[in-house]
Amino acid sequence: MLETLNMGGYAVFVWSAYAIALGLAFFLYKLSVRQLKQVEKQTQKLGLVTEKVKEEVSLEKQSA
Repeated sequence: MLETLNMGGYAVFVWSAYAIALGLAFFLYKLSVRQLKQVEKQTQKLGLVTEKVKEEVSLEKQSA
């Protein structure tokens, strides 16, 4: 088992690549969520989204 995790001596490179990829995916997820919240606030301020539309969207999310 340890030999598998060692990956023939390349474990440092492989596991660090996995860690970097996972870190970037998490960073992009958080960035996307933050941008979505900002856009939702802007559309609400501009009056582009009414409460009725907001309720319909939340009902669609619950049923999915």
